[in-house]
Amino acid sequence: MTATADLTFEENQRHAMPDEVILSESYGSVLVDALVPCVIVQFHGFANRAEFINIMETGLAYYEAHATAEHPWGWIGDVRRMGAIPKPVQDWLTTDWNIRAFKAGVREVSIVVAENVLGQLATQQYVQNTTARKDQYEIATATYPSLEAAKQGARAAFLL
Repeated sequence: MTATADLTFEENQRHAMPDEVILSESYGSVLVDALVPCVIVQFHGFANRAEFINIMETGLAYYEAHATAEHPWGWIGDVRRMGAIPKPVQDWLTTDWNIRAFKAGVREVSIVVAENVLGQLATQQYVQNTTARKDQYEIATATYPSLEAAKQGARAAFLL
């Protein structure tokens, strides 16, 4: 069955093709769900600075090439298996990447909650740092218990 206008988003998701893989590495992946549409950055464990930046930059490049004001895309950070994020990487996220992501059209980062304490702490720090920089950009954050819930949330965020 293919996605049609007669089906709800949830029904389409159940029958949709798998996410398209843009990048797949041992430490993480960049995926695309064209039905939502959204870019999904997925971490498979600890990623060092270069690896973390590679995932985020690859995702942002794809987002910039496909999202427009007329056809917005969502951004999902699937950090269920992510470990700690070193402070220099946290700083890079909030003082560099977030600014460029906002300019590209990202208005909300949907986050699939980490399963381990280090990932949870890193996510909390990112949310706090992002919220504290409202004078530079306005990127909302929302947390979800699963990837499917995050996809629904990402879709709802730009349909408002």
